[in-house]
Amino acid sequence: MNASIASQLRNAIASTICLLAVCCGAAAQVVSVPFNENGFLFSDAPTLTFVWVGAKARATLVFIPGGEGRIGLTPDRKSLGGFYAATLKPLSDPNLTSGLFNVVVFDSPVALPSGNDYPNSRQSKEHLLRVESVARHFRDQYSRPVWIMGHSNGAASMTEFYKMLEQNGQTALVSGLIYSSARNGSSFGDKTNIPILFLAHERDGCAKSMPSVSRAVYERIRNTNQQKIDYIQIRGGEDQLQNPCTSGFHMFHKASNEVLQAIDQFANSILPPEQ
Repeated sequence: MNASIASQLRNAIASTICLLAVCCGAAAQVVSVPFNENGFLFSDAPTLTFVWVGAKARATLVFIPGGEGRIGLTPDRKSLGGFYAATLKPLSDPNLTSGLFNVVVFDSPVALPSGNDYPNSRQSKEHLLRVESVARHFRDQYSRPVWIMGHSNGAASMTEFYKMLEQNGQTALVSGLIYSSARNGSSFGDKTNIPILFLAHERDGCAKSMPSVSRAVYERIRNTNQQKIDYIQIRGGEDQLQNPCTSGFHMFHKASNEVLQAIDQFANSILPPEQ
């Protein structure tokens, strides 16, 4: 099968999925992405992802969670609640937002230890190659530009991944970044040049993800990045009497509408109009 025919088939499949989403509500499913890279002690387990397909999607957003990176997806999973349902799912639903994205939630099959100062596990070759394989898979499947959103420790994955793309001359794979409640130390390269939205809650109580630190990262990169970048400070929501690094303001608890509006407005200013 030549490349042209293969591309036409992918587009037809994506269009059919979109039509199903319009008729039956946003399609949600677990998609297994093969991992075929070879390396010392690499796991050969596929990367499971949870996907909401947007009926009017103009891009695909790959979300990388914080913590140890593991959601515990199983192939029969039909829904995700909590932060995922409140803050990510609506980005695929044109009844709730502009519906600009197919949303893909990345679930690492191996634990990614958080570390005391910086989650060095997020720098591992296996992890970064998994992120790349997921980004390529959904870029090819939906024929839409890929954005990456990293939250908390996931922001370290995102920045390390993008630095790897810069080193390999492959930055065309990703069209936008969302740096959310980022782990301290998550930084960009000196020549990073891509649209970036920074999100931080003004009352984030997690000492490992301080808003002042993410603001400093923003201030540094805006002097060199020629693309659109914004820093949005979230102000609403509620605290929770739990670990401040896994709940409350850090997770935008009851502030999802603010977050959705910020992402929606930023993406609308970047993404080309629907054809």
